[in-house]
Amino acid sequence: MVCNLSEKPEGKIFIKRGEVVGKQVVEKRGYVIGTVKDLSFSITPEGVELAISVDSAGRELNIPWAEIQAIGDVVLLKSQYEKPTPAPALATPPAVPPPTPISVGLEKICPYCEFKNPPDAKFCVRCGRRLPS
Repeated sequence: MVCNLSEKPEGKIFIKRGEVVGKQVVEKRGYVIGTVKDLSFSITPEGVELAISVDSAGRELNIPWAEIQAIGDVVLLKSQYEKPTPAPALATPPAVPPPTPISVGLEKICPYCEFKNPPDAKFCVRCGRRLPS
């Protein structure tokens, strides 16, 4: 469906929300500024003002219905908008180094039961006696 909103229609044109939501929004220079997320409206003393809610690089813009030139495969705007800058990427946390394996020969050998204990052990894992420093 193509709906040129700048021309006077012969009759009333009804546009369903589902026909607009999800379409890309293109400003008059041809830049894609976002995607229609929903329709919104504002109640003013003059009446109700309709707008489209656009997700533009993580920010929400409300663009008045009067700014829309046409609706087809995309929503074309009458005026120009700033080309959205992408949101800064989150820095990836530094990788956690793997635990260092216990090297052979660095174990503490218990003088009582001759069990090979980890190098940082203060007591023998097998017999429970205090290991020499």
